[in-house]
Amino acid sequence: MPDIAMLSDAPVNWHGDLLQFRRYVDPLVSVITNPRTQTPFTIGIYGSWGSGKSTLLKMVDERLRDEHGDEFVRVHFNPWVHRREPQMLLPLLNALHTELNEDPKRRFADTAKRIGAIMLNLAADEMLKKINLGSASVEKIGKLAQQYAEMRGQVDSQTGRLRTLLQKEADHLAEKGRKIIFFIDDLDRCEPDQIIDVLESVKLFLDIEHVFVLIALAKDVVDRGVSIKYQPFGFTATDRLGDEYLDKMIQLPLHLYPLGPAEVGRFILDSDPGELAGAHVTTLEKIVTANPRKIKRTLNLLRVTEAIIEGSPGLAGLNKDLVIRLVVLRVQSPELFTDVVRVPALLVALELLHQGKLAHHTPEFEKRFKRQAPALGRLMEIHLGSHDFLEPLFGGSAFEASEDELPAYLTMIGG
Repeated sequence: MPDIAMLSDAPVNWHGDLLQFRRYVDPLVSVITNPRTQTPFTIGIYGSWGSGKSTLLKMVDERLRDEHGDEFVRVHFNPWVHRREPQMLLPLLNALHTELNEDPKRRFADTAKRIGAIMLNLAADEMLKKINLGSASVEKIGKLAQQYAEMRGQVDSQTGRLRTLLQKEADHLAEKGRKIIFFIDDLDRCEPDQIIDVLESVKLFLDIEHVFVLIALAKDVVDRGVSIKYQPFGFTATDRLGDEYLDKMIQLPLHLYPLGPAEVGRFILDSDPGELAGAHVTTLEKIVTANPRKIKRTLNLLRVTEAIIEGSPGLAGLNKDLVIRLVVLRVQSPELFTDVVRVPALLVALELLHQGKLAHHTPEFEKRFKRQAPALGRLMEIHLGSHDFLEPLFGGSAFEASEDELPAYLTMIGG
């Protein structure tokens, strides 16, 4: 049985830091722990999906735990886990309450108790909103209305004073030498209204002294969420509303550097890629999207594909370079790969086009592909220019030389 190890998408620790995230962690920890850094202070970690934002949050968290454990109350909040909640303030406060309440020395018991009382009032308000009055008698409706009015007054008062109350609790913790730091991840996986809900909760209630917020987000997703939320007010894409919105919240915007070809190659080699990927690192550097998640998925599929080839004597003669390119295509453009499986000649057509040997919608193209020419022309119109990696992938490929065997390649890879 082959010995195949897979790479996970889960955030890694210091021992798995293949992207050299230490270059970000050291400055961030310095900012957070410097007594001269004024609070409230919000740090935005900007990067695309799969770029390593969660890993960076985890590394900063671990560094604070290991070297500054007595200086911070570290609160972790994932809004996507609570996406079915009607509003995000309650689970956000619950994350703080849980962290305070789980202190083994019970140093924050009083603060946890007071925050728990705030949460109970907010939860009661949400519960009363959901009461099904249609199933209640007239007498019960009257009592419920009175009860709701009384509770509503308490909740309104409590919500209005929430920021002040949270500031007092943060002050109590600061007197004990503790500041609060919130780690907020996966915000860009939420719906637009939930994204705004979290951001506004942070701005309204956590923008207080002795509090840090470290929030990871894909800025383009948040920009769309802000635009959708405020579109009814007449804003357009040219208003750059997302930029202005985040500028009011985030004091330190940190954009993760994109990986260059050399870093992609080093990442692949440091990941114990197996013989197939290891022998074609130069090709992978050119065609793999410089995104850690995409690279990991490509390497995982290549490892399994390599084992299939080794276990199938009839596949021993396959061109390994073509296997590499097809696996990358499978991972990075599933929609194009689906069309390629249906019409394998599309690989040849794209190769000839990118290598400047043949243009579509010409007599030569129709002569080369005969009956398939109309369908291929339509597919090429769909996919041409859809991905930047197609130029290097097809620019150096040799699919035409293996045209008759292409169905076998595609079947093996998952067509």
